Amino acid sequence: MLKRLVIFIFIVGISVTSVYAIERPQPDDAGANYGGVPAQARLEGLERVWQDFNRCSAAALTMQLSYWREDVNYWRTIDNLNPNSDDVSVRLDEMAIYAEQFGLKSIERSGGTLEIIKQLVSNGFPVLIENGYYDGGNVMLDWMSHNKVVMGYDDNLGVIYTFDSLLGFGEDNLGRPVPYDSLDAIWRPLNRGYFVLYEPEDEPLLRQVMGEQWDLDYNTQWTYEMVLRDLEQPNADSFDLFNLGTTLTALGRYEEAADAYDRARGIGLPMRMFWYQFGTFEAYLQVGRYQDVMDLARNVLGNEDGVEEIYYYIARAYIAQDQPDYAVANLEVALWRNPNFIAARELMDQLQGT
Repeated sequence: MLKRLVIFIFIVGISVTSVYAIERPQPDDAGANYGGVPAQARLEGLERVWQDFNRCSAAALTMQLSYWREDVNYWRTIDNLNPNSDDVSVRLDEMAIYAEQFGLKSIERSGGTLEIIKQLVSNGFPVLIENGYYDGGNVMLDWMSHNKVVMGYDDNLGVIYTFDSLLGFGEDNLGRPVPYDSLDAIWRPLNRGYFVLYEPEDEPLLRQVMGEQWDLDYNTQWTYEMVLRDLEQPNADSFDLFNLGTTLTALGRYEEAADAYDRARGIGLPMRMFWYQFGTFEAYLQVGRYQDVMDLARNVLGNEDGVEEIYYYIARAYIAQDQPDYAVANLEVALWRNPNFIAARELMDQLQGT
């Protein structure tokens, strides 16, 4: 059963003129919301899920899925996304694969903005965003990635509304408000990444709503230019340099990406950064810095051995150095930690000739 109701509130002067629920617009009508979004919108029908320890990704995806489907269970989502109890992170592409089991398609992009969020929400698409979170005195030790679902906004109050499995759902359980002017500070460290689910038949509508952002090449270049602007700001930091490396890696400019990552690491990054972001390993591999891959991997595993992606990149470094037996051993660990790790499975099959 689809849950597609959107609550719109239009403001004239200071008085509320109407509050009503509407069906999602059809593609030919989407331009009305795309070109001039309403002052307020809030999506209904999402299940509220409090997370288990270190399971915000499964909780956020469960909430996002529940907007589209009724047969969604948080614990089944955990079993699929985190099959090993020591798993500490989930990539967006893993979420996309799981959503396919429900007949849903997805799109993930970087370089998100408040306007993009408002366009999506006002057209009936909840938005999962990746953001940073820490509750402690030392950002380097306490910082972590955290996922939440944006399901509303209010221009008059200057807030987005979120379903947040750690911080809650607001006093009225209709969405936890996050001020517009606080959003970018928590979103920027993860390159302003966002993830949208949709019905296959809604793709024409979503394409129209997203406009040029639908095109991955355009979105990557957009993100690159956004990061360059961030780096011009007086408060530019290692997150911005890391985002530059990630975007240059996506553009295939690996030498420049490796340099940006080196500069970010030289300034300092939170301990957990490499639990969630793996572009550094890709850039180093592409430019032949295999020992740097190994050294960084050992550093990550010294703090947390539950990141299956690290073993995959170690395996690739061994392959590049013509040591397939060591590569197989690391892929076995990666697949033991997560049997659903498709890239590791494909590489293992390639090495074993199956």
